[in-house]
Amino acid sequence: MKHVSSFFLVLLFISTNTFSQADFRQEYQKAMSAYDSGDYSSFMTGLEKTNSLRPNHRIVLYNLAIAYVLNDMPEKALSTLEYRASFYNVPDFQEDEDFKPLRELKGYKNLVQAIEKRSNALSNSEFLFEFEDRGFHPEGIAMHQEFETIFLSDVRCGLLKTVSFEGKEKEDFMDLKEEGFWGALGMKIDPLDNNVLWIVTSVLPQFCEYSEEINGRSALLKVDINKKEITESYTVEGNHIFGDLTISEEGDVFISDSNEPMIYSLKRGTKKIEPFLTSDQFFNLQGLDFGKNGYLYVSDYITGIYKIKLSDLSVNPLMDSDNQILRGTDGMYYANGNLVLLQNGTNPIKVSIIKLDESGNATAKSLKILDSNTSFLNEPTLGAILNNKLYFVSNSPWSYYEDNVPMLDKWPSLQIRTLLVE
Repeated sequence: MKHVSSFFLVLLFISTNTFSQADFRQEYQKAMSAYDSGDYSSFMTGLEKTNSLRPNHRIVLYNLAIAYVLNDMPEKALSTLEYRASFYNVPDFQEDEDFKPLRELKGYKNLVQAIEKRSNALSNSEFLFEFEDRGFHPEGIAMHQEFETIFLSDVRCGLLKTVSFEGKEKEDFMDLKEEGFWGALGMKIDPLDNNVLWIVTSVLPQFCEYSEEINGRSALLKVDINKKEITESYTVEGNHIFGDLTISEEGDVFISDSNEPMIYSLKRGTKKIEPFLTSDQFFNLQGLDFGKNGYLYVSDYITGIYKIKLSDLSVNPLMDSDNQILRGTDGMYYANGNLVLLQNGTNPIKVSIIKLDESGNATAKSLKILDSNTSFLNEPTLGAILNNKLYFVSNSPWSYYEDNVPMLDKWPSLQIRTLLVE
């Protein structure tokens, strides 16, 4: 059994407050014990329970498919591998003898061929510029049209930098760390006042002054661009990771907290962040943006994208039975009747676009992959839309850490790319 002992991998991307890690670990270990004792029925039910506690993990689904084989359910095993390949497009099961009973099934060959087809390289974005800044770890982008300036936020030390649209002029703008804050993540220019930059700041393990004492701290910051100073800060008690934000046409700020998970809001003119919405469908919230027709869209890194009807706060998957193919979405942006997705939690990493219908809905047929399996697409995180064009860092250096210490000698040149949303 190829992956059954890889329990530590199962703990990746778990939001500690989303569900009980103790329950999750207990269910997984019970399933493993059942496997070791030859109780394959309990092995299967234990993994099904594990998957319900933390859906769509690569290792859990792999082992669940094996459990179905061991319980003489080959068709269900194959459908589990097909489901898994829709977002983990890897043929890692081919050499595993546990799956030998599946190789004669009609759908097995189709699965292998589908994985091969989805592994083809695609490239539609355009190179804008590249810059070297060893140790600077860009996460968010904000576009200031009047100043023709790109703001870049730094996860590692809370730095903000500005770069001209052509990438020729780069300047230091602000150090959040010196202001008593932490890593800089999502940002946006206020649509009603372009002298205001909104930023979310959080403590992540990669923060250059990380300690257990400050773990879980997050804040929303209001920055006066001309004065280069923070004019307001807003916090919430508890353990949070504010990762991204969006702003309504009325100027209300909405924040995704991946640690609870919860959407918070700051109504324009008020002084306090308030809980806006949570759901039992949420596990790990990331990008969010407003569409048309009264919808707020939010990405859940584990289960896909959800549409929130603002009139009644109902929450529904964007793609019903196919919502899992939208998992792993970090940045997500509405433009020209589309949602643009930066998917770094899938294999392969990709940039995708979904055409929404007049009601703000979508189907799997309306999803198109634009960039995939290319050397420049290492780990895109967040981006920004300006004039129906996406701007994004295509290779944010998350993979250049060892035990949360940056490997500065290997730090890559950082590439900004653009993509017209038609």
